Amino acid sequence: MNHRLIVRRYARGLARAVDHEPEFKTCLDQLRVLAELIKTNPVLAYALTSAFLPVHQKKLMVEELLKAGDFDPRVVRLVRMLAERAKMALLPEILDELPGVWAEEKGIEVFEIDSAVDLTEEEKSELQKTLEEKWKKPVRLHFRLNPDIIGGLVLKKGNVFYDVSVRGGLLKLKEIVSQR
Repeated sequence: MNHRLIVRRYARGLARAVDHEPEFKTCLDQLRVLAELIKTNPVLAYALTSAFLPVHQKKLMVEELLKAGDFDPRVVRLVRMLAERAKMALLPEILDELPGVWAEEKGIEVFEIDSAVDLTEEEKSELQKTLEEKWKKPVRLHFRLNPDIIGGLVLKKGNVFYDVSVRGGLLKLKEIVSQR
């Protein structure tokens, strides 16, 4: 099976097991803590991802890790499953996929918004309201500054860009003029 499909399958399993966003954020944070702990301990990282260490030893190590914290039962199940199937190396990739898969599973549209300047909370709220009305779904917005934009916004949803920036308008104008 394709590597990316395997990662998405684990991410989707956790996303489907969680009903509410606060619970999801808790699970995501707990997984990040575990991933960071593993990453910062090279011996542990090697042991959990090595093909040379028997699975039962990996499971024992994971159980010790899980005892150290008060983890959500769904996080515990996922981590145990990864250890049993010798897939602990996938944890960072699963973490990368989880927010997108969660939004997908819950019918939330995700937009990345690039702007030349920081938007006020009022502007962000108005943009969210407008997009929710347009898409007739809840939306999640991720904002970032982009100095290449002269003014306006560039919205990205998946692989689709909506360029309502001054720079984008100038590029369109240049294209029109060059065709004549």
